Amino acid sequence: MTIDFPDGPGATATDRVSGSVPDTGVSAPTSDVVVYYKSDGYTMAGERLMGRQSAGASFLTGLARYARSRDLICMAPDRASAEEFADTTRKAALDGPRPLRSARWISFDAPERLGETGCLFYPSPTIADQAWLRRAHDQRAWSLCGITHTTASDTVMEAIGSFATAPLQSWDAVICTSQAVHDTVAGVLDEWGDYLESRLDAPADAGRKASALQLPVIPLGIDAASFDPDPAARTAFRAAHNIAEDAVAALFLGRLSATAKAHPLPMFLGLQAAHAETGHAVHLILAGWFETDTERDQIERLAHEACPDVPVHIVDGRDANMRRQAWSAADLFTSLADNIQETFGLTPIEAMAAGLPVVVTDWNGYRDTIEDGVQGFAIPTIAAAPGDGLDVVSRYRSGRFSYGGYIARTAQFTAVDIDAATTAYTRLIDEPELRRKMGEAGRTRARSVYDWSVIIPAYEELWADLARRRTHDREVAAPLPGRASDPLRDDPYKVFAGYPSTTLRDDMRVTRRAPDADLEVLVRHSINSAGVGLMLSGPDLRALLGAISSADSAKGISVGALLAANGMAARETRRAILWLAKLGIIRLSPE
Repeated sequence: MTIDFPDGPGATATDRVSGSVPDTGVSAPTSDVVVYYKSDGYTMAGERLMGRQSAGASFLTGLARYARSRDLICMAPDRASAEEFADTTRKAALDGPRPLRSARWISFDAPERLGETGCLFYPSPTIADQAWLRRAHDQRAWSLCGITHTTASDTVMEAIGSFATAPLQSWDAVICTSQAVHDTVAGVLDEWGDYLESRLDAPADAGRKASALQLPVIPLGIDAASFDPDPAARTAFRAAHNIAEDAVAALFLGRLSATAKAHPLPMFLGLQAAHAETGHAVHLILAGWFETDTERDQIERLAHEACPDVPVHIVDGRDANMRRQAWSAADLFTSLADNIQETFGLTPIEAMAAGLPVVVTDWNGYRDTIEDGVQGFAIPTIAAAPGDGLDVVSRYRSGRFSYGGYIARTAQFTAVDIDAATTAYTRLIDEPELRRKMGEAGRTRARSVYDWSVIIPAYEELWADLARRRTHDREVAAPLPGRASDPLRDDPYKVFAGYPSTTLRDDMRVTRRAPDADLEVLVRHSINSAGVGLMLSGPDLRALLGAISSADSAKGISVGALLAANGMAARETRRAILWLAKLGIIRLSPE
């Protein structure tokens, strides 16, 4: 399906759909990348807004505006999803330098059509399944490009381990959004490689060399201009929350979770101490959302006890308008992340784009984002030493700890330097000129380093490099002739061939057992229709039944003769024969 975008801001993405392109593929695509699209990965609607969704929505905006090609392609499960992708990208491109021409769709049922493109962008590091699917076609036909979000879960750790065993190639990549994440992934692969060498009694370094894919470091991006301060929004928000213009408002924006994001106590204590040190009126805006009412109650009570002289304003950070107001109302931004769930952190970059000085922890992706003393302050963190967490992860693996329990307990033994946070808050509260200077430095950095106009070209450079590698790099794990492309997902009739008494053969005889009327009754029951779509149907099925009925009633007709006479797809014909026998419409017997 091809959706062409008419000119003009009032047009919709479904105004014109070309009639010559089937819904299961693309025609002459002009883009190098195909976006794997399921709306859950790209929407900011819903009660549980996650960082990966915020990043996905922002990525689509950036791609629509700054991709070299003006024809975008998605791989989506159905037409409705493809049209949603088309509408989203068309609208995003209206605020970019050039409008889009069209959006094209590749169905999940036609992965071979990816060979007409250059690369599949998959919004997760779990790309092993895509590599196995590609192996059934041509491993050089297209590249795979995933991206990291959280890496702490067992699901993602298993995905990282699969990099060494799945048929991933040197022309595939998983983008690491920070140097810390890259080091984590590389370290896990090294450990896993050593295990594989031991388990398989392989030569030294064989396990480490098993993973061929690229691990480039490219940060997430933002639309920097969309965070420009709005004086009217600032005035309205501060008036609504009784924040005087000469008061200093600190902002935390994001999920309000002590167990999965950032324990708020260091922030509360630091702001209370800074207020006491400066004597200045200080407010804290928490623009976010709580996982549970219990967590909301816990954080509210902790704030009341730890920073009683700092009014705390909790607003719904899932509301886009509220987020815009909060960015404008604040004087500084803070996020003292201490959780291994965090890998990059978009909000400090968004804060810089909004012209706010930042106070953040020296913690994984934040370390890449902030230049300490330039755009704000990086607060030291101390975690338990390697070796002190094996019992924690063991409890997670055994099921005694949930994922949330695992990351919460890990964070309990990560300390944030509260004195350093207090000093940073104090300086920014006391020195308006420092706030202005750091805020301007942040805006410059956000636009020059993290804007999508910079990041999308970096993605495209990576995709071009992967394309070059497809032409000359050595293929690993080439498919074996006559063997399944995925040994663990082989033909069930081969894997379980020992289960039935026998299998269908061409010399078996087919005779009618019941009239057509019985079949009509039976097919009305949904319990009998699981195979529809995988075998002959409609006129072809009736033709098959006609051929069987016209044969000698005693001798019948052989399966082989039916296949030769009908000229229909052999596999679908054999399935139809077995289905008819299952329903008692025909009888199968040896020659």
